[in-house]
Amino acid sequence: MEIIYSIGVTLNGGGIGNTAYNQILDAVKKGYVKKIICEDYFPGEISKKIVRTIRIHKYFFRYPLRFIEKYISNKFFSYYWIDSSFDLLASKKIEKCDIFHGWRNTSKKQIIKARKLGAKIIVTNASSHPLTQKKLIEEEYKKYNIEIKVFSKKMLERVLWELKNADYIIIPSEFAEKSFLENNFPKEKLIRIPFGVDLDKYPPVKEKKDHKFRALFVGQVTIRKGISYLLKAWDELKLKNAELIIVGNICSDAKKIVKRYEKSKSIIFTGYDDPKKYYKISDIFVFPSIEEGSALVTYEAMASGLPLVVTFNSGSIVRDGKEGFVIPIRDVKAIKEKIKYFYDNPKEAEKMGKNARKLVEKFPWEKHAKEITKFYEKIWREK
Repeated sequence: MEIIYSIGVTLNGGGIGNTAYNQILDAVKKGYVKKIICEDYFPGEISKKIVRTIRIHKYFFRYPLRFIEKYISNKFFSYYWIDSSFDLLASKKIEKCDIFHGWRNTSKKQIIKARKLGAKIIVTNASSHPLTQKKLIEEEYKKYNIEIKVFSKKMLERVLWELKNADYIIIPSEFAEKSFLENNFPKEKLIRIPFGVDLDKYPPVKEKKDHKFRALFVGQVTIRKGISYLLKAWDELKLKNAELIIVGNICSDAKKIVKRYEKSKSIIFTGYDDPKKYYKISDIFVFPSIEEGSALVTYEAMASGLPLVVTFNSGSIVRDGKEGFVIPIRDVKAIKEKIKYFYDNPKEAEKMGKNARKLVEKFPWEKHAKEITKFYEKIWREK
């Protein structure tokens, strides 16, 4: 079996680059991977011999195109051209293989070429269905009179084409699967494989030196993540000897919202920072996201032994009432109720935190990678 794997960012370089690295690692170790195509590579266990980097893309396309959108014209949709240019360059490196595995947004030309050469096509879709994603995010921004283009017309057409023309779509959560089915996507093409976590990197170790109750949010501070509902809920609760820690960059769309709470003595905005130390001093994790595929921070919080308050749309593996609570999106009342429950019941919070660690121990990255490899083997045998 020969596999060509493609990801349009730095492999093992953070974000989806880390997810991709962990996803393909087991197949690499088994000798199935002929080539990995990526923008760049931060060296790890995967030999550079099978990695084909396209560093020119970063310097001649990604950076200049982002510059145009940010400083020259905010109507210019850079992501379409960034993804398209990577796909074009990467397609030159496609050759005969049994399986081509790419990522949504950056694979159309590679799919066309790989299909002509007889390959089975797999696409990883790390979020909800694009039409669901577009609807949810645009609805949210409309509330704040902010214009946002989740997809340009050309980009949406290309993404939908990639999904339609793949043989199989890898999705990470029940929410993602539900979104595809609601858009009449064939169930037989959907392969749900949850993401994973580095269990050693996030041990359930507490380093609290006081008795203050701390709720934690980790992620980009943006409207899409439901930050407005969390801040409103926390402000209305007015808990004594309690603190809400917000770890992440404050995005432009949320700056006005954040400004209302900057003077609050019980809300700490840390900016971008390594969340590990905050997991260790917090009592609960709150993530009221409007749209995700399966947020990796929820796995990290669980590994760190924290009970969670999450939305179904966060794509978390949390089971309601066992490792925390699963609440509807945009529900300030529910956020308040669940935070207050943990505040009033520290023993229950501790119990659910232990449950969270126990459950997530079943989801190391190694399991995700092995499930991917098993699927490769299955479709190769059927080919």
